[in-house]
Amino acid sequence: HRIAGGETTPISEYPFSVALLTNSGQGSYTHACGGAILTNNAILSAASCFYTNQEANPVSWWRARVGSSGSNAGGTIYFINRITANPGFSPTTLANDIAVIRTTLAIPLVPGSVEVARVAGAAFTFTTNQINQDQSSSAELRKVDLYVVDQQTCTNRYNEIGFTVTGDMVCAGWLDVGGDSGSPILSDRTVVGVFSKSEGCAQGWYPAINTRLAPYLSWVVSAAYA
Repeated sequence: HRIAGGETTPISEYPFSVALLTNSGQGSYTHACGGAILTNNAILSAASCFYTNQEANPVSWWRARVGSSGSNAGGTIYFINRITANPGFSPTTLANDIAVIRTTLAIPLVPGSVEVARVAGAAFTFTTNQINQDQSSSAELRKVDLYVVDQQTCTNRYNEIGFTVTGDMVCAGWLDVGGDSGSPILSDRTVVGVFSKSEGCAQGWYPAINTRLAPYLSWVVSAAYA
């Protein structure tokens, strides 16, 4: 929802987009991460969203806002009852930075504002358990074109600061104003990755790190329908 640059866009253009809100254990809930609707109660995001000081957050810290282009207004807010980080996730190295969260109540389909995401290599259904496998800061939903950065170039740059770029990561774009993490990376309107991190807010030297979805597809499927 919050990206560096880009342009505002209505929820009808990306109706699977979710704003994930946290209160960090106290106070009101505000936007912290993005996500994409997989099923009527499963949302794809980044595991790193749900860790503070390398400790997993309680589910009570989190809510999901769907059906709104505003990160902190509109739509419907859902309670979260499960956060499933990939078992290989490391909050230190950000390896395997992908997660599936589950809402307590089912999310009703609303054509044009609440729809399931199209995921590369899988066809999720919104209401059944069947599956066929094959920003300057803004409170509004925004989109931006990302350009893939050569993996070796990205690796070399991050080596300068002691961060290891692994094969499950793809370097694309320059993002992050504190609310980009977990947002879906799209190719032809199909989710192919999840935004993980960048060094600073849209710095020009260090590309954004994104988690490739393909290596985790089977795990995402099982977590979404567990």
